[in-house]
Amino acid sequence: MRVRLLHVPCALMALSTTLPTEADMRIAWRGTPRCLIITQPGATPAEQYAARELADALQRVTGAQFTIRQVAEAPSEPIILVGPGPLAQRLFPEVSLATFGPEQYTVQTRNGRLLLAGGRPRGTLYAVMSFLQEQCGVRWWTPWAAHYPRRATLAVKDLRITGQPAFEARDPFWFHAFDTTWAVRNGSNSASARLQEQHGGKIVYKGFVHTFYSLVPPEQHFKTHPEWYSEKDGRRYVEGGQLCTTNPQLRDFIVERVKEWLRETPEASIVSVSQNDWYGACLCANCRALDQQEGTHAASVLALANYVAGRIAPEFPQVAIDTLAYQYTRKAPKTLRPRSSVIVRLCSIECNFAVPLAHPANQAFATDLRDWSRLSHRLYIWDYTTNFAHYVLPHPNWFSLGPNIRFFHQHGVRGVFEQGAYQSNGAEMAELRAWVLARLLWNPYQDDRKLIKEFLNGYYGPAAARYIWQYMTLMHRAARNFNLTCYTNPLVAPFLRFPVLAKAERLWQQALEATRNDPERFWRVQQGHLPVRYAFLVRWPALRRECRRLNAPWPLPASRKAVAQEWLAVATGPGPAGWSPMTHVNEAGLTPQQFVQRFAEDPTEPEEDAKPAVASAATRRRKHPAPPPDIPLEARRGAVDVQDLRARLHGEGDLVEILPDPAASDGMAARMPGNHREWAFQVHMADLPPSVRTGRWQIYAVVRVELNPGAQPGDTVFAAGVYDTENRVSGGEIRVTAGEVASMYRAYHIATLLAGPQYYIWVAPPASDAVKALWIDRIYLVPARERAQ
Repeated sequence: MRVRLLHVPCALMALSTTLPTEADMRIAWRGTPRCLIITQPGATPAEQYAARELADALQRVTGAQFTIRQVAEAPSEPIILVGPGPLAQRLFPEVSLATFGPEQYTVQTRNGRLLLAGGRPRGTLYAVMSFLQEQCGVRWWTPWAAHYPRRATLAVKDLRITGQPAFEARDPFWFHAFDTTWAVRNGSNSASARLQEQHGGKIVYKGFVHTFYSLVPPEQHFKTHPEWYSEKDGRRYVEGGQLCTTNPQLRDFIVERVKEWLRETPEASIVSVSQNDWYGACLCANCRALDQQEGTHAASVLALANYVAGRIAPEFPQVAIDTLAYQYTRKAPKTLRPRSSVIVRLCSIECNFAVPLAHPANQAFATDLRDWSRLSHRLYIWDYTTNFAHYVLPHPNWFSLGPNIRFFHQHGVRGVFEQGAYQSNGAEMAELRAWVLARLLWNPYQDDRKLIKEFLNGYYGPAAARYIWQYMTLMHRAARNFNLTCYTNPLVAPFLRFPVLAKAERLWQQALEATRNDPERFWRVQQGHLPVRYAFLVRWPALRRECRRLNAPWPLPASRKAVAQEWLAVATGPGPAGWSPMTHVNEAGLTPQQFVQRFAEDPTEPEEDAKPAVASAATRRRKHPAPPPDIPLEARRGAVDVQDLRARLHGEGDLVEILPDPAASDGMAARMPGNHREWAFQVHMADLPPSVRTGRWQIYAVVRVELNPGAQPGDTVFAAGVYDTENRVSGGEIRVTAGEVASMYRAYHIATLLAGPQYYIWVAPPASDAVKALWIDRIYLVPARERAQ
């Protein structure tokens, strides 16, 4: 019986159902084999490999040595028949294996025989792997960790199972997931996995992504064909540009280039014809007209992909053209549809990964997904599951993974690329994410939290798993209402504040203690603990100050240098077979050794009262501060004075801190160094009295700037603005130059705003050598009767 996944979600096997009867088929009895493993003449390398994998796993489970034979006729004893062929058709006539798709499989018992077979090239492999997982309880957590339950006696009920994976392309793009045996056992057909013919092969791309300049190298063609490249303001350019995708001669040139690529790589089934990894859309008359007609820059890029797909089809009918819906091309066209042989890969790079992609915070992306789904025959997703700037930093997206993959499948997505830390082992929760993603890509309708708990119990052991689950829940809750991107700065993340990290550290220490007598799992917990220690290292001064202010115990050794050396020893030390030490701390290539060099000297601990904290400073603030003198008296009626104590400070101690300042209206101000551009000082209207959340207001920031020698009048020295969190757009902003500031405080008009709780006001330095420090005294709100002069 065949069952479609959309109708019957199953435990761990996609598109399957099991109908038990009273009869059992014995596979092993008290450590002795009770059947043969059979392949047939003409078995493919993948089917022979599947038989060997089955024999090896059954031996690990039962202790029995199983024999593999290739036969054309069925022996009299019980058998496990692996793969399709004439014998399978005679013994199981009701199963039409010749009609199976390339990844479809069946698990059937009949008259003391078990059939594990499927379509070619991968169906039989997946029949074996599914049987081992579903019926035998085998789990392959990582290339260096697996679970084979010990069952000297193994029997199965009568089975009638037919299945196939939910997505045609399944890529948990994490470093260890490229491992050959892990990938085939966990159902990945990733283009990057090391899968050969005996492993059933894989999806083969020619030119994986961002191929415009690979197809049409500017150094070879720009001089003679500038019209093939982006135009802006009447000028053709290359740096930061794209291709002029409506140019007829360019289109024909790309068609021939794609044909050349396919002749070079005949095994490729997909060719990428996709934009470069930056903006720079062509604004020539033809490209602009098409894009304006369709309401998106995606139109001119998609039109090129359609053209190429149509022209190569006679010679390469099985090849698809892949292109991107990414950044400036993410929005779907109004009417232009991709051809059936065009794959659109929609990218989620701008999204908030602390919440599911169907959450209101990601409304724009969800709309784009639904629109592309309406238009596309083959829609793929490029999703992001790590922090590329800090692979090892806690990144609490774990509970969004399942809802996201279900959301994709419910909207007709056919392939998913889940990009993670792909350059080395050692990334935060890499082992868990790769396994859970692989399981969900096989069947999205599993309970993802149960899968997470299953992994924690199986990989770290039940004693440690309870603490690690508590840690994950703690970080997830602390990340609520935070925009978690794939480049999150550790200095602004609320889940990296001292109270949260102190609890996280205690939980990992409890997990370590729980596995102290289990060396294998103790090592795994040590690796899992690295991200919390990484967060302490990158935020050490701020966390120490926060700890003192809270009068809390410090949970680590007092020496940052010692903590860093211990961290390095674990990150780069020896491990089990199949594992290799961390080599990348981030995508840019920072090594663990280079990372730790920053902590070669312990920082000098400040005196307790050297930099007073907000709470203690509050008692020394001047009461009833005067209004800003540069706002006219008549405009001040009904004004609201929002002092720095009402601000939300992000990266406190590193990016911003409250310090005494005699020049400030109340004697205290928020100081930001000029070496960053983070919106570290924020005043949220939701935090202000209800009377301020309605009506129109003139918004001022009262600021002074310490300039460095050499600052030029035109240098930007700070920016300020208003942000609408509901619509994710700016409500107005300013950039102020050195020629516009004074050494004393001055009120700068930011915007006129119809207030609402969704807005917040921000101030940021310029990341410039021109500025030593930026001081914010307060935000001043004036009723918008008329703009104060």
